[in-house]
Amino acid sequence: MFFASPSVVIFFLVLCGLAGVGIGVLTGWLVALATRCATQYGVLKNGLLGSLGSLAGFIGCIVMPWPRNTVVESLEGGGWVATTTSKYQHPEHVAVALAILLPLFHELYRWAEEQTRAIDIKRASAGPYFRLRGQ
Repeated sequence: MFFASPSVVIFFLVLCGLAGVGIGVLTGWLVALATRCATQYGVLKNGLLGSLGSLAGFIGCIVMPWPRNTVVESLEGGGWVATTTSKYQHPEHVAVALAILLPLFHELYRWAEEQTRAIDIKRASAGPYFRLRGQ
């Protein structure tokens, strides 16, 4: 097993968090452009959600048990190399996916709330006949 210094681990976790901030801000900005929602205060939330998703995905994959997986490869010289792991082998994929999905869902929720608010305003300004018919 490979052991690393705690300072090196903290450094790489900070880098993972910063990458998550960048991914979250970019994802939130692109979804806000697509849905035409205002991005005034959503940028900070999207960055925090991206960082949280990135760190939670990375650390969660490292800590979560996974079924044992053995990969056997043959070498050119006639030997064999067997590698067995009991953790998910690619936690960075899960970290990036969560860093994208959390801001995406946040922006889509903001867009749905804005649409609901616009419908409520339209119903309130339509007059009593509109409210009686329940449309």
